[in-house]
Amino acid sequence: MSPRTGRPIIGESRKSSQIGFRVSQTTVEKFEECKKISGRTKVELFEEMVNDLHDKLVPPKK
Repeated sequence: MSPRTGRPIIGESRKSSQIGFRVSQTTVEKFEECKKISGRTKVELFEEMVNDLHDKLVPPKK
C-alpha cells in the first residue's frame, strides 16, 4: 500500500473547499492583528467567526 499523500487532516474534517473575497486593507490589518495576538491560524479564526455568527443567527434545532 502506498503512503498517503496530500495535506494532513487537521481537526474533524477535510478542508477541501476554498473561499476568496476582497476586503479593505484595514480589515486585513485587524485580521492579522487578531491572528498574532491569539496565536491561531487564519483558518481557525475564520471558522470560529463563522461558527459564532451561525450560532447567533440560526435558532437551535429541536
